[in-house]
Amino acid sequence: MTGDVQAHWLPFDTYLAALERETRRARECLADADPSARVPSCPDWSADDLLWHLGGEVQDFWAWVIAHRPDAPAAYEEPARPADRAGLLHVLDHAHEDLMLRLRNADPAEGAWSWSGDPELHTVGFTMRRQAHEALIHRVDAELAIGDPTPLDTELAADGVLEALDWMYGGLPRWASFAPDGGTVLVHVTDTGHRILVALGRVTGHNPRDDADIDQPHLRVADRAVHGHGDADALVSGTAQDLDLWLWHRGPAHLVEMDGDEDVIDRLTTVLGEPVD
Repeated sequence: MTGDVQAHWLPFDTYLAALERETRRARECLADADPSARVPSCPDWSADDLLWHLGGEVQDFWAWVIAHRPDAPAAYEEPARPADRAGLLHVLDHAHEDLMLRLRNADPAEGAWSWSGDPELHTVGFTMRRQAHEALIHRVDAELAIGDPTPLDTELAADGVLEALDWMYGGLPRWASFAPDGGTVLVHVTDTGHRILVALGRVTGHNPRDDADIDQPHLRVADRAVHGHGDADALVSGTAQDLDLWLWHRGPAHLVEMDGDEDVIDRLTTVLGEPVD
């Protein structure tokens, strides 16, 4: 499975460059923002909350994961949150430098812990890709907080569409199973030509962390590279930027076109309505 998945990934150097570029832009936006300014895409967060999340909760954590690969992060200790902006910027700067150094000196094929339910994707390369998109989305958040949005890189955004469908929505814990029910959606990225086939169904299983049985709507990517128009019950289309932002609840839905079976579209939007940070 890993080979098939990674066949559609961007080069790892591209992910590292994006991680550095998008983090730098997010920092630039947040450094001069009002600390209490709200983040429209994450209304519970202030600008300083976003700054802390990116540095103290995300990049510090993943730097530890890569440094201690392939160990699980059971021994990880989150740093104390500084009380002022200068301290928050220092945390981000240190965490980002550490993460970049460790990723650049690691082989993407090396084993490293991840939350993916697929053990073959517990790799350094998976972290490179995930953190590039994490930085991209939080760069968008930072720009929204100061009212200065800029375009997304088309190549990275198209990869982000696949990543969001594959893992943020379509990921499957080891304790769960997915049963398709026949509903399918073709997602067409109009400016790059990418076509992704999504199967709708239900995920079931027992979550040991919450000691709860799960039975809810879900989706899985059935084909990452559909040739031609495919054969699906519904079609979702838009540019790479519009689709990526829509999937992450950072962009308006009216920029994404949806046609076909209304029941299938309703079920898709139900799954995509799950909250994401």
